[in-house]
Amino acid sequence: MYSYLFETPMSESAERILEYPNKVTSKTTINEAIYVTFRRLAKEKGVTNIYDAKAFAKSQEGRLILKRAYSLVLELVNLSGIEIIEEEDDIETIMTVSEKFGLLPNDAIIVATCLKHGITEIATFDRDFEGIKFLKVIGG
Repeated sequence: MYSYLFETPMSESAERILEYPNKVTSKTTINEAIYVTFRRLAKEKGVTNIYDAKAFAKSQEGRLILKRAYSLVLELVNLSGIEIIEEEDDIETIMTVSEKFGLLPNDAIIVATCLKHGITEIATFDRDFEGIKFLKVIGG
């Protein structure tokens, strides 16, 4: 989503990926996209680290930028026909996935959600998902 919203070396690939049929995402993925979008927009205002980003989000200008980040990502989800699916919420399952594949919590939620729904392909430029045998990474 980020590479579609902002010019990056992966923007062309992101455009092609968003043309795929039957696209789904999760709340965790949306939240991560909103976060990185906010950080990018905040960086344009001179905010360069997580601590300043947290403080900036509390300011009037920061709240407007945060609202813009939500709008950009949610509009992309809606206009691209991406369905939001129910996430895996069983903490034991998420923990098992985290341990098995060496994933941080949000990535473990995403992989556990793929398992829950029988999803075998994931569109990402994040290398953390490489090497997970049941998932084919569709990226660059």
